[in-house]
Amino acid sequence: MSKISKRWSCAGLGASCLLFGCGSTGAPAQDYGTLLKNVSEDVILPEHRDFASHADALVVAVQALEDRPSDKSLKSAQEAWRATRRAYRVLDSLHFGPGYTLHISERIDVAPVNTKGIEALVAGTDALDDQAVGDAGGQKKGFLGLEYLLFADPSTDKALAPALADDDGAVRRRTLALSIADEIRCSAHELDDAWEPATRNSNEVGCSAHEPGDAQDSNYAEQLEQAGSGSMRYATQRAAVDDVVSGGVGPALELIVGVRLALPLGYKSGGTPEPESDPTRRSDSAVADMQGTLSGVTALYQGHGISAVIHGLNPQLDQTVNDQIAKLQSALNGVPAPFDDAVLHDTDQVKAAYTAGKALKSTWNTDVSSALGATVQADFDGD
Repeated sequence: MSKISKRWSCAGLGASCLLFGCGSTGAPAQDYGTLLKNVSEDVILPEHRDFASHADALVVAVQALEDRPSDKSLKSAQEAWRATRRAYRVLDSLHFGPGYTLHISERIDVAPVNTKGIEALVAGTDALDDQAVGDAGGQKKGFLGLEYLLFADPSTDKALAPALADDDGAVRRRTLALSIADEIRCSAHELDDAWEPATRNSNEVGCSAHEPGDAQDSNYAEQLEQAGSGSMRYATQRAAVDDVVSGGVGPALELIVGVRLALPLGYKSGGTPEPESDPTRRSDSAVADMQGTLSGVTALYQGHGISAVIHGLNPQLDQTVNDQIAKLQSALNGVPAPFDDAVLHDTDQVKAAYTAGKALKSTWNTDVSSALGATVQADFDGD
């Protein structure tokens, strides 16, 4: 595994790099039932349904590209990829429960992409069907494998997207693209079904089941909402809140600050910028990815989510968090495209986003986590 891949994996795309433990700091007992219900019904379920819906649309768009290859159908497939990618990035703040145990990210979002491996599949003679994609390693498929097929190399003038390249492999690349999109769709529905109430749980999308997760991941929204009162997964509400905190906002902020910003800025390599560490250079989706991640953080915190609890404990802290979220949003909006060039030539704007993100992460790791009774275990941004 490359240095970049190790950093990406370590940074918390899953719950393996949790920033917070489940120990209590002595915070007074509090009824979190309303919080857990609001988070489940207002954030978790709608966001997973949105990802599944966009993944359905992605398959439709890539199918059209295979059936009628053209600049127009390619553009539609690219737009569908961007929309689905963003819907998935919103889930960065929900990498606990099924988001962790089903290993979805290992299937559809592994960096860096292995372009040589993808081209080896294309050059072969085996069918490029769902089975072939299922058997392929994560670096040969998923969002980044599909990005490689749908987007041209920005470093090459007048390059064509591999799916429309003027060579003998273009047809097989489009077939592979459709199979990759289909696995993303099936994974999205599998993840959604694991959260959904039993009445909505179905396999009507025609996907063959992957290896099942833990039995306690069935109807996981109910497991979360009933924490401390009949939940098989959570004996106490505190355990459920710890999961939301440690598998939610903390790792998502670390992904923005410690990975998507710190690595390209060179903060982990002696100060030399490394724009090549961005895994989405072909689509230039670094900023969109971070905005999606922050959107998920914002949804968990604001409204009737964690903010409601923090406001009751410390209104000034709640205002600080909301202000810092807004500042990070503004800073990300101010980073010019393409991101690679911004890292090298508009570094101050990228650094402003890093500084804003670091401040928010620091507040979360100290004041917010303490107020919620969680304990910080580690910090990965390396400064």
